[in-house]
Amino acid sequence: MFKRIAQSPRMQASLLGPLVRRAAMTSDTLLNHSTEFLVCSQATARPHYAYCMWVAADLARRLGITRISAIEFGVAGGNGLAFMAEFAARLNRDYGVAIDCIGFDTGEGMPEPEGVKDLPYWFKAKQYAMDHAALAERLPDAKLVLGNVRETVGSFIEQHDPAPIGVILNDTDYHSSTQDSLALFESAGTHPDKFLPRIPMYFDDVIGSELEMYGPHNGQLAAIAEFNEGSADTKVALNQNLLPHAHIRHRYQIYYAHLFGHPRYCEYIGGKDQLAVESKLRLAAN
Repeated sequence: MFKRIAQSPRMQASLLGPLVRRAAMTSDTLLNHSTEFLVCSQATARPHYAYCMWVAADLARRLGITRISAIEFGVAGGNGLAFMAEFAARLNRDYGVAIDCIGFDTGEGMPEPEGVKDLPYWFKAKQYAMDHAALAERLPDAKLVLGNVRETVGSFIEQHDPAPIGVILNDTDYHSSTQDSLALFESAGTHPDKFLPRIPMYFDDVIGSELEMYGPHNGQLAAIAEFNEGSADTKVALNQNLLPHAHIRHRYQIYYAHLFGHPRYCEYIGGKDQLAVESKLRLAAN
């Protein structure tokens, strides 16, 4: 009964929603909830990260892939990467898919802004610096790729030989850095086995405040649009399945990359539970 209530969109959107989510998080210590329940009830410290990782693990399982990579661009203090590592272990338990957590960061804070699209009125060099030694000690199993992403992303596949990339969480702030991070997809043509055919993505800096004033002509939104204009086989688009659900705060920050040229893009994944999934979606919409 409690689980059904906690996952109800109406309950989550109500004044009691935060209390129910907190109860679910608190009870997890004793009940060890499933990852699906934690995602659907938004009962995690980073529900946006949890959602993307859950979607990727389920897709990998349906494709028969037992290990994938989750990438965070912009690690800073490392709290996001720490959550990824902890949630990855739970997904492995529930889905049989191991997730390698990889963080890209300069290690020295943000580089110099490169122009007006980088929002220099809000971001500046050296913000969000990392304590590399402390983070490496805190997360010995996570991989850190240090340096300007423009210089590290192009050789990443060859140098690090990652498991197929299934999740990309982007907190690079700048338009220029977001552009550089999206260049990772240039490797999909030569190394399709290093990517899932569809990849859930999170972009942190696409909403913001009235001071930040993010829009389609600056920051991450501009970088996404420019990437799509210049890419033939890979397109990054705002999700459609979360948009009807007003109780999900991150619904405008979850995107999906479709790698249309991927050799497994058209592989059927519906399975025997397809009707059940469609029925569940219809119920959730009511």
